[in-house]
Amino acid sequence: MRLFGHPIHPMLVHFPIVLWTATTGAAIAAVFGVTEAERVAAFANGAGLIIALPAMLAGALELRTIDSRSPAMRVATWHMMAMATAWVCFLVAVMASFASGLDRTTAQMAAAASAVVGFLVMAIGGWLGGRLVYEYGIAVKGRAT
Repeated sequence: MRLFGHPIHPMLVHFPIVLWTATTGAAIAAVFGVTEAERVAAFANGAGLIIALPAMLAGALELRTIDSRSPAMRVATWHMMAMATAWVCFLVAVMASFASGLDRTTAQMAAAASAVVGFLVMAIGGWLGGRLVYEYGIAVKGRAT
């Protein structure tokens, strides 16, 4: 899936990565009592979750261009599973922030823990995505997939 000759998936993935990195830092800061950090984490996380949806859709459409027998398909499948898992972790983080049955400290700790796990899984997924481009040439114009 391309826009003006450029693959769309790599254009979109930077936004959730930045927003979820900010979410993780702000969620940790909230645990340590930094004023307004909880609101920053909630805003960044919500925006990351929403913007990740078109990025994931574009990635799923890009997946169709990879030969199913190629070693790149295995890496792409792991990349997709890692990023979907990260999305779920950040969804859990935002849900923990607004859970009505938890006291504030427990909610902050649960949100931060989920964000940290999501961040680590996102980092692995990002590394796998980098392998797809730099090792296998996926979505590089003029290279066979």
